[in-house]
Amino acid sequence: MSRVPGSLARRDLLRAAVLVPATGAAVVTCAAVGARPWRSPPPALLSEGVIVEPDGVVRALPPGRTADYVPGTRAAAAPQGAVAAAAQQRRDGARLPDGRWADLAEAALTDLLALTGPTLGAGEGKAPTDFPAGAVVAGPVGGWRYTWPRDASFAAAAFSAVGLHGEALGVLAHLAGLQRPGGGFEARYTASGGVPDDRPAQSDGAGWLLWAARRALAEGAGAGELEEACGEALARAAGNLLALTDTPSHLPAASPDYWEAPERSLTLGAAAPVLLGLEAAAGLEQAGMDLGASAGPAGARAAAVRAAMERAFAPDWGRHMRDDDVDAAIALVGPPFTRTLAGTRAVRASAVVRMRRSGGGVGPGTSWRDDGVSWTPETALLAWSAAALGRRQEAEQLLGWLDEHRTAVGALAEKVGDDGAPAGPAPLAWTCALVILAAVDAGLSA
Repeated sequence: MSRVPGSLARRDLLRAAVLVPATGAAVVTCAAVGARPWRSPPPALLSEGVIVEPDGVVRALPPGRTADYVPGTRAAAAPQGAVAAAAQQRRDGARLPDGRWADLAEAALTDLLALTGPTLGAGEGKAPTDFPAGAVVAGPVGGWRYTWPRDASFAAAAFSAVGLHGEALGVLAHLAGLQRPGGGFEARYTASGGVPDDRPAQSDGAGWLLWAARRALAEGAGAGELEEACGEALARAAGNLLALTDTPSHLPAASPDYWEAPERSLTLGAAAPVLLGLEAAAGLEQAGMDLGASAGPAGARAAAVRAAMERAFAPDWGRHMRDDDVDAAIALVGPPFTRTLAGTRAVRASAVVRMRRSGGGVGPGTSWRDDGVSWTPETALLAWSAAALGRRQEAEQLLGWLDEHRTAVGALAEKVGDDGAPAGPAPLAWTCALVILAAVDAGLSA
Protein backbone atom coordinates (compact mmCIF):
# COMPACT_ATOMS: atom_id res chain seq x y z
CA MET A 1 0.00 0.00 0.00
CA SER A 2 1.77 3.19 -1.26
CA ARG A 3 3.42 5.99 0.69
CA VAL A 4 1.51 8.99 -0.55
CA PRO A 5 1.85 12.04 1.75
CA GLY A 6 -1.45 13.07 3.20
CA SER A 7 -3.38 10.12 1.85
CA LEU A 8 -4.37 6.75 3.25
CA ALA A 9 -3.06 4.61 0.43
CA ARG A 10 -3.21 0.91 -0.24
CA ARG A 11 0.34 -0.21 0.19
CA ASP A 12 1.29 2.01 3.08
CA LEU A 13 -1.83 2.34 5.22
CA LEU A 14 -0.46 0.19 7.99
CA ARG A 15 -1.98 -0.66 11.30
CA ALA A 16 -1.33 2.27 13.60
CA ALA A 17 0.36 0.07 16.17
CA VAL A 18 2.91 -1.09 13.59
CA LEU A 19 3.57 2.11 11.67
CA VAL A 20 3.74 4.54 14.60
CA PRO A 21 4.18 2.84 18.00
CA ALA A 22 3.03 5.92 19.93
CA THR A 23 -0.14 6.14 17.89
CA GLY A 24 -0.71 2.43 18.32
CA ALA A 25 -0.40 2.76 22.07
CA ALA A 26 -2.92 5.57 21.98
CA VAL A 27 -5.35 3.43 19.99
CA VAL A 28 -5.00 0.55 22.44
CA THR A 29 -5.57 2.90 25.38
CA CYS A 30 -8.69 4.37 23.81
CA ALA A 31 -10.08 0.93 23.16
CA ALA A 32 -9.36 -0.11 26.70
CA VAL A 33 -11.36 2.77 28.16
CA GLY A 34 -14.28 2.18 25.83
CA ALA A 35 -13.74 5.04 23.38
CA ARG A 36 -15.48 5.01 20.03
CA PRO A 37 -13.60 3.36 17.12
CA TRP A 38 -11.07 5.60 15.41
CA ARG A 39 -12.34 7.41 12.33
CA SER A 40 -10.31 9.28 9.74
CA PRO A 41 -11.56 11.94 7.37
CA PRO A 42 -13.19 10.34 4.31
CA PRO A 43 -10.51 9.26 1.84
CA ALA A 44 -10.32 11.30 -1.35
CA LEU A 45 -10.66 10.11 -4.93
CA LEU A 46 -7.30 10.72 -6.60
CA SER A 47 -8.26 9.92 -10.20
CA GLU A 48 -11.55 9.23 -11.97
CA GLY A 49 -9.94 6.81 -14.42
CA VAL A 50 -7.56 7.01 -17.36
CA ILE A 51 -7.73 8.25 -20.92
CA VAL A 52 -5.38 7.56 -23.83
CA GLU A 53 -4.74 10.81 -25.63
CA PRO A 54 -4.16 11.08 -29.40
CA ASP A 55 -0.41 11.08 -28.76
CA GLY A 56 -0.71 7.64 -27.15
CA VAL A 57 0.01 8.90 -23.63
CA VAL A 58 -2.13 7.40 -20.87
CA ARG A 59 -3.23 10.19 -18.56
CA ALA A 60 -5.11 10.13 -15.29
CA LEU A 61 -8.52 11.79 -15.37
CA PRO A 62 -8.86 14.30 -12.54
CA PRO A 63 -11.66 13.56 -10.07
CA GLY A 64 -14.99 14.76 -11.36
CA ARG A 65 -13.98 14.69 -15.02
CA THR A 66 -15.69 12.32 -17.43
CA ALA A 67 -14.62 11.14 -20.88
CA ASP A 68 -15.99 9.64 -24.06
CA TYR A 69 -14.07 6.58 -25.21
CA VAL A 70 -13.71 4.61 -28.41
CA PRO A 71 -15.67 1.41 -27.63
CA GLY A 72 -13.53 -1.31 -26.10
CA THR A 73 -10.70 1.08 -25.25
CA ARG A 74 -9.73 3.97 -23.02
CA ALA A 75 -8.78 5.96 -26.11
CA ALA A 76 -10.43 9.36 -26.34
CA ALA A 77 -13.38 9.41 -28.74
CA ALA A 78 -11.66 11.65 -31.25
CA PRO A 79 -10.00 11.01 -34.59
CA GLN A 80 -6.84 9.16 -33.63
CA GLY A 81 -6.87 6.09 -35.85
CA ALA A 82 -3.79 4.13 -34.92
CA VAL A 83 -4.07 4.65 -31.15
CA ALA A 84 -7.60 3.28 -30.91
CA ALA A 85 -6.86 0.54 -33.43
CA ALA A 86 -3.83 -0.63 -31.45
CA ALA A 87 -5.85 -0.70 -28.23
CA GLN A 88 -8.61 -2.71 -29.86
CA GLN A 89 -6.11 -5.11 -31.41
CA ARG A 90 -4.60 -5.91 -27.99
CA ARG A 91 -7.90 -7.28 -26.78
CA ASP A 92 -8.90 -9.16 -29.95
CA GLY A 93 -9.96 -12.68 -29.07
CA ALA A 94 -10.55 -11.99 -25.38
CA ARG A 95 -13.10 -14.42 -23.90
CA LEU A 96 -15.13 -12.39 -21.43
CA PRO A 97 -18.13 -13.68 -19.48
CA ASP A 98 -21.61 -12.99 -20.77
CA GLY A 99 -24.55 -11.98 -18.66
CA ARG A 100 -24.58 -9.95 -15.49
CA TRP A 101 -20.82 -9.39 -15.18
CA ALA A 102 -20.08 -8.66 -18.83
CA ASP A 103 -19.79 -4.88 -18.46
CA LEU A 104 -17.84 -5.08 -15.20
CA ALA A 105 -15.32 -7.53 -16.68
CA GLU A 106 -15.11 -5.52 -19.91
CA ALA A 107 -14.22 -2.32 -18.06
CA ALA A 108 -11.72 -4.09 -15.80
CA LEU A 109 -9.94 -5.64 -18.78
CA THR A 110 -9.89 -2.35 -20.68
CA ASP A 111 -8.30 -0.56 -17.73
CA LEU A 112 -5.84 -3.39 -17.03
CA LEU A 113 -4.61 -3.24 -20.63
CA ALA A 114 -4.26 0.54 -20.38
CA LEU A 115 -2.06 0.10 -17.28
CA THR A 116 0.14 -2.57 -18.89
CA GLY A 117 3.19 -1.18 -20.70
CA PRO A 118 1.89 2.39 -20.89
CA THR A 119 3.49 5.67 -21.67
CA LEU A 120 2.12 7.28 -18.54
CA GLY A 121 1.56 11.01 -18.28
CA ALA A 122 2.97 12.75 -15.22
CA GLY A 123 1.06 16.01 -15.02
CA GLU A 124 1.55 19.53 -16.26
CA GLY A 125 5.06 20.37 -17.39
CA LYS A 126 6.42 16.87 -16.70
CA ALA A 127 7.59 14.41 -19.31
CA PRO A 128 5.63 11.15 -19.63
CA THR A 129 7.18 7.97 -18.29
CA ASP A 130 7.70 5.09 -20.72
CA PHE A 131 7.07 1.75 -19.06
CA PRO A 132 8.42 -1.30 -20.92
CA ALA A 133 6.11 -3.82 -22.55
CA GLY A 134 4.58 -6.10 -19.94
CA ALA A 135 5.11 -3.71 -17.02
CA VAL A 136 1.89 -3.56 -15.00
CA VAL A 137 1.52 -0.19 -13.29
CA ALA A 138 -0.45 -0.43 -10.05
CA GLY A 139 -2.29 2.85 -10.61
CA PRO A 140 -2.01 6.02 -12.69
CA VAL A 141 -1.13 8.55 -9.96
CA GLY A 142 1.40 9.27 -7.23
CA GLY A 143 2.86 6.37 -5.28
CA TRP A 144 1.05 3.78 -7.37
CA ARG A 145 3.10 4.46 -10.52
CA TYR A 146 5.24 1.36 -9.94
CA THR A 147 5.18 -2.34 -10.71
CA TRP A 148 4.54 -4.72 -7.83
CA PRO A 149 5.37 -8.37 -8.64
CA ARG A 150 2.24 -9.47 -6.77
CA ASP A 151 -0.11 -7.26 -8.77
CA ALA A 152 1.63 -8.09 -12.03
CA SER A 153 1.33 -11.83 -11.41
CA PHE A 154 -2.41 -11.49 -10.89
CA ALA A 155 -2.61 -9.43 -14.08
CA ALA A 156 -0.88 -12.25 -15.96
CA ALA A 157 -3.37 -14.72 -14.50
CA ALA A 158 -6.28 -12.49 -15.54
CA PHE A 159 -4.98 -12.15 -19.10
CA SER A 160 -4.59 -15.92 -19.24
CA ALA A 161 -8.13 -16.46 -17.97
CA VAL A 162 -9.60 -14.51 -20.89
CA GLY A 163 -7.31 -16.02 -23.53
CA LEU A 164 -4.91 -13.08 -24.00
CA HIS A 165 -1.85 -15.31 -23.82
CA GLY A 166 0.48 -12.82 -25.49
CA GLU A 167 -0.31 -10.22 -22.84
CA ALA A 168 0.17 -12.77 -20.05
CA LEU A 169 3.52 -13.92 -21.41
CA GLY A 170 4.63 -10.31 -21.80
CA VAL A 171 3.91 -9.63 -18.14
CA LEU A 172 5.78 -12.78 -17.06
CA ALA A 173 8.75 -11.90 -19.26
CA HIS A 174 8.93 -8.44 -17.72
CA LEU A 175 8.83 -9.92 -14.22
CA ALA A 176 11.63 -12.31 -15.19
CA GLY A 177 13.77 -9.32 -16.08
CA LEU A 178 13.19 -7.75 -12.66
CA GLN A 179 14.04 -10.84 -10.63
CA ARG A 180 16.91 -10.73 -8.14
CA PRO A 181 19.82 -13.16 -8.73
CA GLY A 182 18.63 -15.35 -5.84
CA GLY A 183 15.19 -15.79 -7.38
CA GLY A 184 13.27 -13.32 -5.20
CA PHE A 185 11.92 -9.85 -5.85
CA GLU A 186 11.93 -6.37 -4.41
CA ALA A 187 8.64 -4.93 -3.16
CA ARG A 188 8.12 -2.74 -6.23
CA TYR A 189 9.95 -1.37 -9.25
CA THR A 190 10.22 1.83 -11.28
CA ALA A 191 9.77 1.98 -15.03
CA SER A 192 13.53 1.52 -15.45
CA GLY A 193 13.59 -1.55 -13.18
CA GLY A 194 15.05 0.30 -10.22
CA VAL A 195 13.92 0.31 -6.61
CA PRO A 196 12.29 3.58 -5.56
CA ASP A 197 12.86 3.44 -1.81
CA ASP A 198 14.24 1.42 1.05
CA ARG A 199 11.23 -0.75 1.79
CA PRO A 200 12.39 -4.32 2.31
CA ALA A 201 12.05 -7.09 -0.22
CA GLN A 202 8.98 -9.30 0.14
CA SER A 203 9.10 -13.08 0.05
CA ASP A 204 5.87 -13.65 -1.88
CA GLY A 205 7.03 -12.53 -5.34
CA ALA A 206 8.72 -15.81 -6.33
CA GLY A 207 5.63 -17.79 -5.36
CA TRP A 208 3.28 -15.52 -7.29
CA LEU A 209 5.46 -15.72 -10.42
CA LEU A 210 5.35 -19.52 -10.38
CA TRP A 211 1.61 -19.53 -9.63
CA ALA A 212 0.87 -17.19 -12.53
CA ALA A 213 3.04 -19.21 -14.91
CA ARG A 214 1.24 -22.43 -13.96
CA ARG A 215 -2.11 -20.75 -14.59
CA ALA A 216 -0.90 -19.48 -17.95
CA LEU A 217 0.07 -23.00 -18.96
CA ALA A 218 -3.24 -24.44 -17.73
CA GLU A 219 -5.19 -21.79 -19.66
CA GLY A 220 -3.56 -22.66 -22.98
CA ALA A 221 -0.22 -20.87 -23.24
CA GLY A 222 2.39 -23.01 -24.99
CA ALA A 223 5.09 -24.63 -22.87
CA GLY A 224 7.72 -23.45 -25.33
CA GLU A 225 6.41 -19.89 -25.20
CA LEU A 226 6.44 -19.96 -21.41
CA GLU A 227 9.96 -21.36 -21.37
CA GLU A 228 11.14 -18.59 -23.67
CA ALA A 229 9.40 -15.86 -21.68
CA CYS A 230 10.52 -16.81 -18.19
CA GLY A 231 11.87 -20.35 -17.98
CA GLU A 232 15.13 -19.46 -16.23
CA ALA A 233 13.28 -17.14 -13.87
CA LEU A 234 10.91 -19.93 -12.90
CA ALA A 235 13.84 -22.19 -12.03
CA ARG A 236 15.40 -19.44 -9.90
CA ALA A 237 12.04 -18.76 -8.21
CA ALA A 238 11.63 -22.44 -7.33
CA GLY A 239 15.13 -22.49 -5.88
CA ASN A 240 14.31 -19.40 -3.86
CA LEU A 241 11.25 -21.06 -2.31
CA LEU A 242 13.20 -24.19 -1.48
CA ALA A 243 15.79 -22.04 0.28
CA LEU A 244 13.12 -20.07 2.18
CA THR A 245 11.60 -23.30 3.49
CA ASP A 246 14.88 -25.08 4.27
CA THR A 247 14.17 -24.57 7.96
CA PRO A 248 13.34 -26.92 10.82
CA SER A 249 9.67 -25.95 10.56
CA HIS A 250 9.61 -25.79 6.73
CA LEU A 251 8.01 -22.35 7.09
CA PRO A 252 9.57 -19.16 5.71
CA ALA A 253 10.73 -16.33 7.94
CA ALA A 254 8.44 -13.39 8.68
CA SER A 255 8.15 -10.95 5.80
CA PRO A 256 5.97 -8.03 4.77
CA ASP A 257 3.05 -9.20 2.66
CA TYR A 258 0.27 -7.40 0.78
CA TRP A 259 -0.33 -5.18 3.82
CA GLU A 260 3.18 -3.79 3.28
CA ALA A 261 3.71 -3.73 7.05
CA PRO A 262 6.83 -4.83 8.92
CA GLU A 263 6.11 -8.13 10.62
CA ARG A 264 7.79 -9.89 13.54
CA SER A 265 5.87 -13.14 13.07
CA LEU A 266 4.87 -15.05 9.96
CA THR A 267 1.59 -14.05 8.33
CA LEU A 268 -0.73 -16.20 6.28
CA GLY A 269 -0.32 -13.70 3.45
CA ALA A 270 3.42 -14.45 3.33
CA ALA A 271 3.23 -18.21 3.91
CA ALA A 272 0.49 -19.02 1.40
CA PRO A 273 2.27 -17.74 -1.75
CA VAL A 274 5.28 -19.88 -0.82
CA LEU A 275 3.05 -22.97 -0.72
CA LEU A 276 1.31 -21.97 -3.95
CA GLY A 277 4.62 -21.39 -5.69
CA LEU A 278 6.02 -24.77 -4.65
CA GLU A 279 2.83 -26.50 -5.82
CA ALA A 280 3.04 -24.59 -9.10
CA ALA A 281 6.68 -25.61 -9.58
CA ALA A 282 5.74 -29.25 -9.14
CA GLY A 283 2.87 -28.80 -11.60
CA LEU A 284 5.08 -27.14 -14.19
CA GLU A 285 7.57 -30.00 -13.95
CA GLN A 286 4.78 -32.55 -14.36
CA ALA A 287 3.68 -30.66 -17.47
CA GLY A 288 7.13 -31.19 -18.97
CA MET A 289 8.91 -27.96 -18.14
CA ASP A 290 12.52 -28.14 -17.02
CA LEU A 291 13.09 -26.21 -13.80
CA GLY A 292 16.53 -27.68 -13.30
CA ALA A 293 17.69 -28.92 -9.92
CA SER A 294 14.96 -26.93 -8.15
CA ALA A 295 12.04 -28.84 -9.56
CA GLY A 296 12.55 -32.32 -8.22
CA PRO A 297 12.09 -31.54 -4.51
CA ALA A 298 9.26 -29.03 -5.06
CA GLY A 299 6.38 -31.46 -4.67
CA ALA A 300 7.69 -33.01 -1.47
CA ARG A 301 8.55 -29.63 -0.03
CA ALA A 302 5.06 -28.33 -0.88
CA ALA A 303 3.54 -31.20 1.09
CA ALA A 304 5.82 -30.41 4.03
CA VAL A 305 4.92 -26.70 3.92
CA ARG A 306 1.21 -27.51 3.73
CA ALA A 307 1.45 -29.70 6.84
CA ALA A 308 3.53 -27.06 8.63
CA MET A 309 0.96 -24.35 7.87
CA GLU A 310 -1.84 -26.56 9.16
CA ARG A 311 0.06 -26.96 12.42
CA ALA A 312 1.08 -23.31 12.76
CA PHE A 313 -2.12 -21.47 11.83
CA ALA A 314 -4.77 -23.88 13.15
CA PRO A 315 -7.32 -23.72 14.57
CA ASP A 316 -8.25 -20.08 13.96
CA TRP A 317 -6.38 -19.42 10.70
CA GLY A 318 -5.82 -15.76 11.47
CA ARG A 319 -3.47 -13.38 9.77
CA HIS A 320 -0.78 -14.30 12.28
CA MET A 321 0.15 -17.71 13.66
CA ARG A 322 -1.76 -18.65 16.81
CA ASP A 323 -4.18 -15.75 16.36
CA ASP A 324 -7.74 -15.31 15.11
CA ASP A 325 -7.24 -11.97 13.30
CA VAL A 326 -8.64 -13.22 9.99
CA ASP A 327 -7.70 -11.31 6.87
CA ALA A 328 -8.22 -11.67 3.12
CA ALA A 329 -5.36 -14.17 2.87
CA ILE A 330 -7.81 -16.81 4.08
CA ALA A 331 -8.86 -16.94 0.41
CA LEU A 332 -5.39 -18.17 -0.55
CA VAL A 333 -5.62 -21.47 1.34
CA GLY A 334 -8.50 -22.93 -0.64
CA PRO A 335 -9.96 -22.91 -4.17
CA PRO A 336 -9.20 -21.44 -6.65
CA PHE A 337 -5.62 -21.37 -5.37
CA THR A 338 -5.15 -24.81 -3.84
CA ARG A 339 -6.88 -27.71 -2.15
CA THR A 340 -8.55 -26.54 1.02
CA LEU A 341 -6.13 -26.68 3.93
CA ALA A 342 -7.40 -28.55 6.97
CA GLY A 343 -9.58 -26.46 9.25
CA THR A 344 -9.91 -23.43 6.98
CA ARG A 345 -13.40 -23.99 5.59
CA ALA A 346 -15.30 -22.68 8.63
CA VAL A 347 -13.02 -19.64 8.94
CA ARG A 348 -13.49 -18.80 5.27
CA ALA A 349 -17.27 -19.19 5.64
CA SER A 350 -17.40 -16.41 8.24
CA ALA A 351 -14.63 -14.21 6.82
CA VAL A 352 -16.76 -11.78 4.81
CA VAL A 353 -19.09 -11.09 7.73
CA ARG A 354 -16.16 -10.57 10.09
CA MET A 355 -14.31 -8.27 7.68
CA ARG A 356 -17.35 -6.30 6.49
CA ARG A 357 -17.07 -2.49 6.59
CA SER A 358 -19.88 0.01 6.94
CA GLY A 359 -19.41 1.00 3.28
CA GLY A 360 -20.50 -2.49 2.22
CA GLY A 361 -17.23 -4.07 1.10
CA VAL A 362 -14.51 -5.57 3.28
CA GLY A 363 -11.36 -4.28 4.90
CA PRO A 364 -8.00 -6.04 4.58
CA GLY A 365 -8.67 -7.89 7.83
CA THR A 366 -10.22 -7.74 11.28
CA SER A 367 -7.09 -6.14 12.77
CA TRP A 368 -7.04 -3.33 10.20
CA ARG A 369 -7.99 0.08 11.54
CA ASP A 370 -11.72 0.46 12.12
CA ASP A 371 -12.37 3.44 9.83
CA GLY A 372 -15.30 2.12 7.81
CA VAL A 373 -13.34 2.13 4.54
CA SER A 374 -13.79 -0.80 2.16
CA TRP A 375 -10.90 -2.00 0.00
CA THR A 376 -11.67 -3.23 -3.48
CA PRO A 377 -8.79 -5.71 -3.98
CA GLU A 378 -9.67 -7.64 -0.84
CA THR A 379 -13.36 -7.54 -1.74
CA ALA A 380 -12.59 -8.85 -5.23
CA LEU A 381 -10.26 -11.54 -3.85
CA LEU A 382 -13.01 -12.86 -1.60
CA ALA A 383 -15.48 -12.67 -4.50
CA TRP A 384 -13.20 -14.90 -6.56
CA SER A 385 -12.79 -17.26 -3.63
CA ALA A 386 -16.57 -17.41 -3.16
CA ALA A 387 -17.16 -18.19 -6.84
CA ALA A 388 -14.58 -21.00 -6.77
CA LEU A 389 -16.08 -22.46 -3.60
CA GLY A 390 -19.60 -22.48 -5.00
CA ARG A 391 -20.71 -19.72 -2.62
CA ARG A 392 -22.71 -18.17 -5.43
CA GLN A 393 -24.79 -15.74 -3.38
CA GLU A 394 -21.71 -14.33 -1.67
CA ALA A 395 -19.81 -14.03 -4.94
CA GLU A 396 -22.70 -12.20 -6.58
CA GLN A 397 -23.14 -9.86 -3.62
CA LEU A 398 -19.46 -8.89 -3.60
CA LEU A 399 -19.21 -8.50 -7.37
CA GLY A 400 -22.44 -6.52 -7.37
CA TRP A 401 -21.06 -4.19 -4.71
CA LEU A 402 -17.90 -3.65 -6.75
CA ASP A 403 -19.96 -3.00 -9.87
CA GLU A 404 -22.11 -0.44 -8.06
CA HIS A 405 -19.18 1.48 -6.61
CA ARG A 406 -17.16 2.24 -9.71
CA THR A 407 -16.25 5.79 -10.67
CA ALA A 408 -18.21 7.92 -13.12
CA VAL A 409 -16.22 6.48 -16.06
CA GLY A 410 -16.57 2.91 -14.83
CA ALA A 411 -13.16 2.48 -13.21
CA LEU A 412 -12.50 0.39 -10.11
CA ALA A 413 -10.93 2.58 -7.43
CA GLU A 414 -8.72 1.24 -4.66
CA LYS A 415 -11.09 2.10 -1.83
CA VAL A 416 -14.70 3.05 -1.11
CA GLY A 417 -15.51 5.30 1.85
CA ASP A 418 -18.20 4.52 4.36
CA ASP A 419 -20.34 7.03 2.45
CA GLY A 420 -20.16 4.84 -0.66
CA ALA A 421 -17.88 7.19 -2.60
CA PRO A 422 -14.92 5.71 -4.56
CA ALA A 423 -11.55 6.81 -3.23
CA GLY A 424 -7.84 6.45 -3.88
CA PRO A 425 -6.45 5.86 -7.37
CA ALA A 426 -8.71 4.60 -10.13
CA PRO A 427 -8.23 2.27 -11.82
CA LEU A 428 -6.25 -0.08 -9.57
CA ALA A 429 -4.57 -2.86 -11.55
CA TRP A 430 -4.78 -5.49 -8.81
CA THR A 431 -8.52 -4.97 -8.38
CA CYS A 432 -9.04 -5.08 -12.15
CA ALA A 433 -7.22 -8.41 -12.38
CA LEU A 434 -9.12 -9.94 -9.47
CA VAL A 435 -12.47 -8.75 -10.81
CA ILE A 436 -11.74 -10.38 -14.18
CA LEU A 437 -10.81 -13.66 -12.49
CA ALA A 438 -13.87 -13.54 -10.23
CA ALA A 439 -16.24 -12.61 -13.05
CA VAL A 440 -14.95 -15.44 -15.24
CA ASP A 441 -15.47 -18.01 -12.48
CA ALA A 442 -18.82 -16.51 -11.45
CA GLY A 443 -19.95 -16.63 -15.07
CA LEU A 444 -18.95 -20.27 -15.40
CA SER A 445 -20.82 -21.21 -12.23
CA ALA A 446 -23.97 -19.27 -13.10
